[in-house]
Amino acid sequence: MNNLQFYQESSQNCYRRKDQRLQFIATALILFSIAAWFFIKAPGVEGYITVVIAVFFGLVFINRMFNSVTIDLNNNTLVQKSSLFAPTRTVSLSDIQGLSIHNRIYGLVLISTATVAINQENGTSHLTLCQNIMNTKKNEQFLLETEQLLKINDR
Repeated sequence: MNNLQFYQESSQNCYRRKDQRLQFIATALILFSIAAWFFIKAPGVEGYITVVIAVFFGLVFINRMFNSVTIDLNNNTLVQKSSLFAPTRTVSLSDIQGLSIHNRIYGLVLISTATVAINQENGTSHLTLCQNIMNTKKNEQFLLETEQLLKINDR
């Protein structure tokens, strides 16, 4: 498993999604810079609304810095934490039905989301593994690597 683009082996048979914190920090800093520019250069209601929106999305990106996905083949579990304040979800690999990509539009921005379907007693639930802005191709590669890792254990 040396050719993984989205995962790194944290211990034997335990794979963690590679860190994307630098991208989230850079995006948040750009948004905070836009907010500062509008606060200084465009006083007025429109400027302040833009500041609030830019700061809000900057904080959302800071919050998303803390997301993680770990596939532990020793314990046959997938562990996911979606943000700083979200609880950690642990799913048994035997409960996974399949992986998929969903494209949704939020605020006129196309968001591509890689998800896993989980079989539970009272229906199927979904767990978000990865999100990219307008980049389904990266999510496809991410899901291929995830499937490759899950098949290692021959479940």
